[in-house]
Amino acid sequence: MCGDGATVSTKKKTCRKRRLALELLMTTVFALLVGVLVANGIAGLAYNYLDKKLTQEGYYERRVEESLESLQRFIDQNQVTEENVELLYIWAQRQRDVYAMFYKDVDSLFNPYRVEDPDAPESWDPESSYYDLELADGTPIKAELVCYMGMEYYYSVDAASILVGVVCFVAVLLFLIHRKIRYINRLERELKILGSGNMEYPITIQGNDELTSLALGIETMRNEIQERQRLKAEAEKANTELVTAMSHDLRTPLTSLIGYLELLNLHRYEDENQLGKYLEHCREKAFQMKKMSDRLFEYFLVYGKEEQPYQFREVACESLLEDLCNSQFFEWQEEGGTLDCRVEELKGIVRIDAEYMQRVMDNLLSNLKKYGDRDYPLMIHAFERQDMLHILLTNHVREQKNLVESTQIGLKTCRKIIENCGGNFEWRQDGQEFTVSMELPVLPAK
Repeated sequence: MCGDGATVSTKKKTCRKRRLALELLMTTVFALLVGVLVANGIAGLAYNYLDKKLTQEGYYERRVEESLESLQRFIDQNQVTEENVELLYIWAQRQRDVYAMFYKDVDSLFNPYRVEDPDAPESWDPESSYYDLELADGTPIKAELVCYMGMEYYYSVDAASILVGVVCFVAVLLFLIHRKIRYINRLERELKILGSGNMEYPITIQGNDELTSLALGIETMRNEIQERQRLKAEAEKANTELVTAMSHDLRTPLTSLIGYLELLNLHRYEDENQLGKYLEHCREKAFQMKKMSDRLFEYFLVYGKEEQPYQFREVACESLLEDLCNSQFFEWQEEGGTLDCRVEELKGIVRIDAEYMQRVMDNLLSNLKKYGDRDYPLMIHAFERQDMLHILLTNHVREQKNLVESTQIGLKTCRKIIENCGGNFEWRQDGQEFTVSMELPVLPAK
């Protein structure tokens, strides 16, 4: 059961995702709001400037005088009288930036922009500026003129403010999504690095939207590829070590076995006692080769396919632990070792393959006999927690001189068998204390 490896548990971080489409929509709305505010602000400032400019330099008064002169010329040229006063409508329609209303005796005589309504309220404002004119027949009238000055400037201001608003909208939008674009470009560069074969380069994880999920997926894929490469390298290393060790270890006992068999075949022994010794040596070499072949089978179980399919059956947890404490480590007790079993109340049932489970126990017993210190008891602790059967085996490692580093092939065999049964198998060593932890899922109650 002893070894010097340790397992490392990984934690998965979960994050709450925000929809990227919603984020982009909010960004667009914000940029649009900024563009509208900027356009309105520029238009307002420009309107105020134009109003002050046109008012201060007397543009409005000159435009009114020009309109009055034009109107008077129209009256004189067309002989507009009280009888054909509707001709003033023609003049008003020709003026693009002048609004005109005409009065006689303070009452509205003609309004070219709306249908006269006898029920409408009085439209004449006594405080408004109106001007005296005479028709061709000498009839006095009053004209109220409203001039819209510099309309071409106002149209230009509208166009310019809209253009600036659009530019601000695009600029703010690009500024806000630049971070996402930069992140996409960074992911593209990192993918090219991974594609070149450098799987050690980590993927940048930032944010918590769909791009983050994409980056997490790429990072998970990278880790899985690294893990497969590590397992492949480990398998190749173990294969090389096994072939090297087997070629060396098999050659020595096989050479000795052939030598003893040649002596026996040639009857080169002095008496029956020497014959028995030769036969005993042959038996030892044969068992030594058998142990090596067992290691070879264990290797293929870890790095290859199983020798045979699993035949699962349901076993009560209590029966499994009773068999473990009373019979599985019998040879350990026969050789002077002791057991300290602490089994809590077990009511569940586990699903295992008895033959493969026996192989696990054989590997643990072999490891225990090889490394365990018989002056310390083998402690077995079993309990059920969170629908799992937990079995802890702890022993003391005896000090050994010229200890060759173990490949831990036996422990790896145990781990693969337990994992194929749906459980977990871990081992660790703290100083001289070595612990094996097995977990098997407990079946739900029927």
